[in-house]
Amino acid sequence: MCFRSAAFFALLFVTSACGDDDSPPADAGDSAMPDAGPRDTGAAVDSGDPACMVPVDASVTPTDAGPAAPPPDLDCGTPSMPAGTGLRRAPYLQSIDGTSARVVWTSTSRGAGALFYATSPAGPWTEVTPASELFGTSRTGDDVDYVAYEARLTGLTADSAYCYRIEEDGVVLAEGLRFDTAWDGATRPVRIVAFGDSGSGSAEQMTVRDRLLEREYDVFLHLGDMAYGSGTFPEFEANFFDVYRDLMHRVPVFPTMGNHEFKTENGQPYLDVYHLPEQALRAEEEERYYSFDYGNVHFVSLDTNDVRLIEIRLQRNGTIEETGDLMIDWLEADLAASDADWKIALFHHPPYTSSTRGFNGQVIDTLRGALEAGGVDLVLSGHDHHYERMVPTRAGCTALPDDGITYIVAGAGGAGLRDLPGRAWMSAAAEDQLHSFLELEVHGCFARGRAVSLAGDVIDEFWLSGCD
Repeated sequence: MCFRSAAFFALLFVTSACGDDDSPPADAGDSAMPDAGPRDTGAAVDSGDPACMVPVDASVTPTDAGPAAPPPDLDCGTPSMPAGTGLRRAPYLQSIDGTSARVVWTSTSRGAGALFYATSPAGPWTEVTPASELFGTSRTGDDVDYVAYEARLTGLTADSAYCYRIEEDGVVLAEGLRFDTAWDGATRPVRIVAFGDSGSGSAEQMTVRDRLLEREYDVFLHLGDMAYGSGTFPEFEANFFDVYRDLMHRVPVFPTMGNHEFKTENGQPYLDVYHLPEQALRAEEEERYYSFDYGNVHFVSLDTNDVRLIEIRLQRNGTIEETGDLMIDWLEADLAASDADWKIALFHHPPYTSSTRGFNGQVIDTLRGALEAGGVDLVLSGHDHHYERMVPTRAGCTALPDDGITYIVAGAGGAGLRDLPGRAWMSAAAEDQLHSFLELEVHGCFARGRAVSLAGDVIDEFWLSGCD
């Protein structure tokens, strides 16, 4: 069933449930349903604790955030990737901050790679020799060997635009490309796109991609399940890198691991294809969780797959011996160290949802306390194949916007949708019949969110306040 911005409280509740078995249904690639507008709320489910459901005014009235500096202005030409070269995986941006960036690509020719960048298409150009690593078919299960190249650019200027091109043995693989560095503070809006559960290769996934290419973003957040069915190397190529090629050479992608990526060697292909901030306190956890900053926003990406959360809970209750620093310890320290106006967390499994899975007690018990204590404003998840926004909550009860966390499920990125059986009592808006993606624009103390359908229609629009 499909829901959109119904009554503020339906006084409904979904009981706790966990589980990672969400293989897309057989009709995951079926054509999208037409935009038909909202439908009736549907059947009620179990009611919650009335003491928690105190009506509050959750509306946010934005005030003038002040003048916004324009994005850097630089025309690097038309992006081009000539045919007939060994380029396999087109260049994509990774781990960009104010002074550095990484550019990654693969080639079947296995020659000498080079990246050139400049602040003007006329040059002068700086050459960077990338690191390289061979990926053979015995490792990837692919049909061809290839080399992955990673160029690390350092000494860059914050909030600046750069042109770049890549070559192999002097032959141009891609040119006319551009990236922008991050910046500090609220000098201009941070433009974010987020969605999950896209990687099925469906027509709906391609339409979402087409809508993204019509827009401008600074940050691309993928909320997991980008490579159905098991996160193998060939599935990453077909269902992720080939699909979003023309987005990711200009917008950096910051992902979180879904349960489908975890299925192959505990997520090893995911760890191999991404080049994310390396901040974990145990080497074996590198890139499974990390943080980064853009403007006045601090982002944290966490691993909520069962194996990780069960280990944390068993160590906490003394069932197994603690073997080192845990993700939760890192999270608490990371959030405490950030003085950003906004803190946004992304992880695959939603704590709160109206889906048949219900509330995820394992995620709530393990993470909610640290997220609330650390001042997180917004949590973005996928896993459930619909769109849903909750009213602000704290400790499972309604809260004023400045005191609570807003939880959003944005799992309608391309895989087959799932009907909702009813509405959780904290659900402010939901849509289960239309594929969609989430746009956020954060400027100063306010953020505007919009869930956008395949047709480009806004199916939910809201404002959030992030400053204390």
